[in-house]
Amino acid sequence: MKLQASIFTLASAYFASAQESTRPGYNCHPTCIQPTIPRNRQFNFGRHYAVLNLDLINGIVGGVEETAAGQAFISNTANWIDAVHALDPAPLSIFTRVYFENSFQPEIGPDSPFGQVAGDLGTAATAPTKLHPAFTVDQAGAGNVVLQKTRYYAGAGNALEQILSTQKIDTVIMSGIRTSGVMLSTAYRLFDLDYNVYVIANNTIESPPNDPDINANILEGILPKLPVDVITIEQALAALDRSGPAIYGRNN
Repeated sequence: MKLQASIFTLASAYFASAQESTRPGYNCHPTCIQPTIPRNRQFNFGRHYAVLNLDLINGIVGGVEETAAGQAFISNTANWIDAVHALDPAPLSIFTRVYFENSFQPEIGPDSPFGQVAGDLGTAATAPTKLHPAFTVDQAGAGNVVLQKTRYYAGAGNALEQILSTQKIDTVIMSGIRTSGVMLSTAYRLFDLDYNVYVIANNTIESPPNDPDINANILEGILPKLPVDVITIEQALAALDRSGPAIYGRNN
């Protein structure tokens, strides 16, 4: 089996208990998101796929981690990342961090609209820009990639598009925070670049201040019209297990 038995057992137990309390089911906080692919339809991600884990940094995740929805989001996303790492060979996984080159923030300047959103995050050395400890990054063993970015789009100011192209990626599976920011911006751009895009509904969330309808409107209304596939964490894990051995790096 491609998933290590211990990871699969833990994930199965987690999901069994979750059903009793509407989890996993950030997609039921407060609205259950209907996936674009019927729950009984089997599908896979092929072999040329990449996993994008976007903006899972302290300064953004910290705004939701004390809420029930935030805790479910963190747990779902961490379980997904661990399941991806358990594959052998591991697929390409890319994490993004928002930070600026120095305290002068040359990437945004004093009048940049994005500065109003992210100007307080700081440089690579500051705690708010570091990846949240709930999420495991394996750069040495699995070849995970961590990219700086300086706008909403995951490829702003970095080598994301070059990496995806060089690695012959045709499908991306996205998790991250927030739905109306990095997730929506990146889904549009990668769709325009002809990638097959999947968004895991359980693995995205809005940051405060939050209108509870924003997340549902994007996941059920906007993204499916592109069309981008919006799936549940259960569907994502099942598709991961059905996918062929990932082609990445030396296996390319």
